[in-house]
Amino acid sequence: MRNVTKRLFLFGVMTIGLCNIFPCLAQSALLSVSSYTPSINDSLNNISLLSVDGPYLFRNKKEGKVLSVVQGGETFQLNEEVIDLDQPTQLKCVVDNKDRDAFFIPIMDQIKSPKSTYKQPEKLLAISDIEGNFNAFYGLLVSNGVMDKAYNWTYGEGHLVLIGDFMDRGDNVTQVLWLIYKLEQAAKEKGGMVHFILGNHEILNLQGQTNYVDKKYTKLAKRYVGKLDNNEAYLDFMSDNRELVKWLKSKNAVEKIGNTLFVHGGISQELVSARFGVNHINNIIRSRLKNGPSRNEMDKMDEDFMFASHGPLWYRGLATPYRRMYKKATPGEVKRALRHFHVDHIAIGHTIAQEISLDYNGGVIRTDVKHGIKKYSEHSQGLLIENNQLYRVNAKGEKTKLGT
Repeated sequence: MRNVTKRLFLFGVMTIGLCNIFPCLAQSALLSVSSYTPSINDSLNNISLLSVDGPYLFRNKKEGKVLSVVQGGETFQLNEEVIDLDQPTQLKCVVDNKDRDAFFIPIMDQIKSPKSTYKQPEKLLAISDIEGNFNAFYGLLVSNGVMDKAYNWTYGEGHLVLIGDFMDRGDNVTQVLWLIYKLEQAAKEKGGMVHFILGNHEILNLQGQTNYVDKKYTKLAKRYVGKLDNNEAYLDFMSDNRELVKWLKSKNAVEKIGNTLFVHGGISQELVSARFGVNHINNIIRSRLKNGPSRNEMDKMDEDFMFASHGPLWYRGLATPYRRMYKKATPGEVKRALRHFHVDHIAIGHTIAQEISLDYNGGVIRTDVKHGIKKYSEHSQGLLIENNQLYRVNAKGEKTKLGT
């Protein structure tokens, strides 16, 4: 024991001496005896925010907390503001693009779930898989007369149908969602309609899965929530008190508009055989999102099916075989699905095509394309249904009849 004490004393003397002669070497020696472990707060404070983002509105009865990431010099800062939701409220949304586009969003008094079935409008524009690409979305909307450059709804009584996966991968997810939220209100005032149909990536986000989430969002979530694990922080950040989360959970996964069924993934034979209708599908999915898994075993089995590989959110069989899970649907299977829902077409996203195109003699319409990066790119495409005729349109305003 005496030798150990002696050695520690000598090490201390050596270290003190080194402080006077070689300060850096002395510091290294001291750290080898007692290393510093950063606290969680230190780690959280060291998380740097990457770009402008928001706003994020969290409701607490009639009071709202608004989060925004703003630029301050060469860094980005998190701003918090408390607002009175009893007063008419508009939030400013700034886009993270070269043009620094911006628009104002009126906040809804209440959020209601939409119907599942609608009559065919005179004109309808359908877009899928924008994935946070604000420029492509903006270009498609402006070039096809849905809105003007000041974000005013200009589509009259027309319908805008968004077939899922507007979240993940991109770095303007929040801005894209707020624009849809804004246009939904503006369309109703003019007799039009915006339909937002859930895709698998909306579901992944609501479940707190961050595999495809841009790191600007996970960094913000960890900084605000106070947790270092990506998934844990992001799940807390996707709180039911958050306006856009509550709005997303009110949406449908499948809608029938005129003689077309709109669904992100597809319709499997297992779903047809179970004889699920559009209302039933939407009620099952919405119940799981809002309330968690059902305690009733039979209801839970239905919920599990809807969120699995053969459910409407994930199924790819109308476009392609998928691994060893299933082959591409046969023409007979597609006809059976069309008869089940009493439609002529099933419009899908989820699986990329070279261009908006028809399959199965028009029984399936594929709408997922690789959209352009610039605002007015010919690569950004949508489906136009006008006077019961199908067209491929792009963000340059070009229009091509399908099926000819």
